[in-house]
Amino acid sequence: MSNLEKILEFFKTVSITTLSQLFWLFGLLFIIGFILYLIARFTRTTYVKTTGSTFDVFVTGWIGTPIHELGHAILCLIFRHKITEIKLYTPNTTDGTLGYVNHTYDSKSIYQKVGNFFIGIGPILFGAFVIYFLFYLLVPNNQEVFGSLDYQSKILIKGIHGKFNGIWESLSKSIIYTFNTLLTKANFSNYKFWVFLYLAFCISSHMELSPADIKGSWRGLLTIILLFFCVNLIIIGLETLGFSNHLGKWWHYIKLDSYALSINKFIGMFGAIFIFSTILSGLNFILTYIGLTIFSFFKGKGIVNPFW
Repeated sequence: MSNLEKILEFFKTVSITTLSQLFWLFGLLFIIGFILYLIARFTRTTYVKTTGSTFDVFVTGWIGTPIHELGHAILCLIFRHKITEIKLYTPNTTDGTLGYVNHTYDSKSIYQKVGNFFIGIGPILFGAFVIYFLFYLLVPNNQEVFGSLDYQSKILIKGIHGKFNGIWESLSKSIIYTFNTLLTKANFSNYKFWVFLYLAFCISSHMELSPADIKGSWRGLLTIILLFFCVNLIIIGLETLGFSNHLGKWWHYIKLDSYALSINKFIGMFGAIFIFSTILSGLNFILTYIGLTIFSFFKGKGIVNPFW
């Protein structure tokens, strides 16, 4: 193998390693984000075609929008961005804006540039956290459902490790069990459960990312990609040249793979919560669609097409 071929093979290894790590860490988040966007769009279209453009803004937006914007704001603080203006809930019928967070950052700071990604996806992260907290606070049999979510997280960890055999069947059964455990007669007879459902529907319906959120995230993601690529370039380069052998046990602390077990547990648990939030958003869409389609029939408009 010529030197050029060795160099090309080296960069190929670095690139594949970088992409696989990024998919490992953020792949599920991108998938969930896309699904949430579609569900929110379908729900919004259903409302617009039956009740007008403002009804859902007041039904779910007064809770969902502030949580959405707080997701941005909290991550701004964590990544040391300066918030110049924040509106948690100010519906604008002209441009459709419900709220916003304007912020600035030091373009020379890698930390703050990386923060753009997490600030952009803040509504998904914070929304999932709030739903989890409300779930713990308001659902009577939360421990039973938590057990199912924990099982889902373990299934997702298997998927992360590439063990896809039977994963979809196991995951679907676990999800069905979760909702069978959640949607019980005892829960429905408890007012706290109804409060949880309403709040969860409001929050999950507004966890989707706006075009502005996605645009901001891309700036941070590009920085993350370059950062991972450079780190892998150094680590794989040291391994290739044999320098890693001289670092002894310290090499273990340098490689990202050494933290895989802890990272997988974190990704798995958050993944289960993301899936739970997504299903709640989907359930909200289904119930909304059924209710508003009946309403549409009474108005003589027929079946509603929520897709376009």
